[in-house]
Amino acid sequence: MLDKKGRLFGKVSLIDLFAVIIIAAVIAVVYFNVGGGRPIVGAEQYVLITFFNPVLHDFTVDAAEEAAERGLPVIDDANGVFLGNVVEVVRGDSISVMPNVHGIETVSHMPGHSSVYITSRVNGRLSDGAVVLGGNIYAVGSEVIIWAGSAKTMLHISEIMEIAED
Repeated sequence: MLDKKGRLFGKVSLIDLFAVIIIAAVIAVVYFNVGGGRPIVGAEQYVLITFFNPVLHDFTVDAAEEAAERGLPVIDDANGVFLGNVVEVVRGDSISVMPNVHGIETVSHMPGHSSVYITSRVNGRLSDGAVVLGGNIYAVGSEVIIWAGSAKTMLHISEIMEIAED
């Protein structure tokens, strides 16, 4: 099987064979980690992403409203990914669910706090009910820390909706 020069069947060096296997493994790892193994569905299109937080301090909601007035960007704090520009902020009563003295969960409102929906508009790729942006997948229910202007907060993605180009 191996000859005096260390060649397999007299033709292939074991060192060369080992190098080819290592290179193939590195290429496979890079391919699947960079996203080559994930199918991306559809072409880029405009998408509205709506984020929600049930209890947010009023000064943070004020800063988000200012970001909407100025059309400022929404940035994923963890990855630095652009999530669009703020197009709308809807403020409501804060929604705090806590058990009462009898253990029954009740809804109460916290003074100085509001619930908030922040909607951004971005060009991305829809894939299985999610949007792919900057190589990351953002889906309904995902929790993300964002910057919207000077407002930094953790929110849940409550809706991802395709919109027509304008």
